[in-house]
Amino acid sequence: MKKYTGYFVTSGICLILAVFFAFALVGYRFLGLCFLALAALILVFAATKAMGVKRPGAARGIKTVLWCLIAVAAVSLIATEAFIVSQASVRPADPEPQAAIVLGAGVHGSVPSRSLKARLEAALEYAEDNREAVLVLSGGQGRGEDVTEARCMYDWLVSHGVSGDRLIMEERASSTEENLEFSKELLDGMGYTGGVCVITAGYHIARAKMMARDVGFSEVTARGRGTGMPVLELNYYLREAPGIWVYLMGR
Repeated sequence: MKKYTGYFVTSGICLILAVFFAFALVGYRFLGLCFLALAALILVFAATKAMGVKRPGAARGIKTVLWCLIAVAAVSLIATEAFIVSQASVRPADPEPQAAIVLGAGVHGSVPSRSLKARLEAALEYAEDNREAVLVLSGGQGRGEDVTEARCMYDWLVSHGVSGDRLIMEERASSTEENLEFSKELLDGMGYTGGVCVITAGYHIARAKMMARDVGFSEVTARGRGTGMPVLELNYYLREAPGIWVYLMGR
């Protein structure tokens, strides 16, 4: 059993990290799932090594397949993350569209979460740079939220000097697609026919822009800001890669 000790110890460490990120911290669940998958993969390699004692041919075949799958997954992840990062680092357009959609995020009671506050700071910058623009604040009310995300955003922006006359609340949406669909309905109802600036988290810009084009906006720009917490941002960026692929396959 000694020759398998390294596998078991490494897998155990990964399992502990999986539990820690999934249950001890808020917002890191996907990183926990990554460590859980890594722990399982290490155990599969350990089982393959054990199989090699009696069935070396089969063990080599399984290892070859595993390494091929890992290589494909790694290349896909790197390419997708490169696309996500490239979109997150795009500078604001000049001139920008005169309407923005601020995508909601979690609210703790009536206080914006760290992620939502980052979006609001980006929205405030947009409002200050585009004094005549309107902002659609989109987000319904979820579990643990005393107000809708739209109302929370409205109160925060007004308290930071943005006129309420420029803010439109969309309080029904429960997903990014609904954020954009329902917001477009409101802008269409106002007779607005121009482009839109989507304001969201940096990691989310790439997928949000694709969705905005799919709901009918011809010109789409974006602004975003991170939380300033590197490990949390890593969790979000890793989670966004499968999110993009799921969206593309479901189009």
